[in-house]
Parts: sequence; structure tokens; C-alpha cells
Amino acid sequence: MIRSSIALISLATCGLAAGVFARTHRADDMVNRVEGVRISSRLHCDGATNPQEELKFETTFSPGGWQRSFHLDVFEARYCKRLDLYFFCVMHGHDHWRHEWEQNAQGPQGPARYWMNACSMWGAATPQEYILSGWYQEGPADKKLPWKQAALKQVSSSPEIFEFTDAHGGTARVEIKRK
Repeated sequence: MIRSSIALISLATCGLAAGVFARTHRADDMVNRVEGVRISSRLHCDGATNPQEELKFETTFSPGGWQRSFHLDVFEARYCKRLDLYFFCVMHGHDHWRHEWEQNAQGPQGPARYWMNACSMWGAATPQEYILSGWYQEGPADKKLPWKQAALKQVSSSPEIFEFTDAHGGTARVEIKRK
């Protein structure tokens, strides 16, 4: 009787933990690093400052078809989850991919600028981790359909060009220009 009660309590605890995990970890946090491309600043991370490099993203999408998008995510080893007052944080989070930039086929086209940090934080000697990824949404444009990550391939290194093809045959390409 006591063993079955303990088993029931542990099963309920596991279920509650899984539910909390599912509610606190969005799909945006689950970037597949194998299908994305790791990019980093060309500036040296000196451990005393945090220099930034300006990037210009120029995207092109094939006409029609499914929704397609590029995302840039940055890795945060420690961040404030709740009530960030700059000098005080109620709840810290760990190991999280934060969504930084997005360009999709339905949005305004043209170059987009982004300032990439060389270091993970001011005064740290570890470089900041970035992942560039390609996404598509199967079927007609509908926010209820899930987005799927596509494998991103480097087409050219000078200039830096990456592209992906969705399951329907639509293509997307991004060129990164560094200043």
C-alpha cells in the first residue's frame, strides 16, 4: 500500500515536471544546431571589452509556395527569466537560445542590420555563440501550423551566402555582409 502510494506520488511529480518543462520551453528555444549554421564575429574577444561587428543580412525568397524564414539565435548561459530590474532578478534561467532576429518571405524585404557581439558578456574572454537557421511552414499561411527547421547549406564563403529548400521545393537565401 505504501509502495503504491509512493509510486503514484512519484508518477504525479514526473507528470507535473514534464508539464512545467513543456510550458517553460517554447519551440523557439529548441534550435537544432546541426541543421543551423554557427556564425561568429570576426573581432577578437579580448576579455576586457565586448566589441561589436555590424552585419547586413540580405534575404531573397522564391515566389509563392509555403512560408519561409531565417532566424538568428544567441546562446545565453544565464539570463533573467522573471522581473529583471537591471540590478536584481527574481528568477534566473540557464542554457537558453534567445531569438534575436528574423526575416520572412511575407515581411518587408531588403537589407536588415544586426550588431553581433564578439564576447558572451562584457569583460568575458569567451566568444558569443550564434546560430543562423532556416524555417518553413507547410501549407497555406496560417499561424496555427507548426514551423519546421530546414537544413541550411553554405553556398559561398566570399561573399557569405547560405540557403535552404523546403519540402515543397521553395528556396530561401541569405547573404551576410560584414562591415
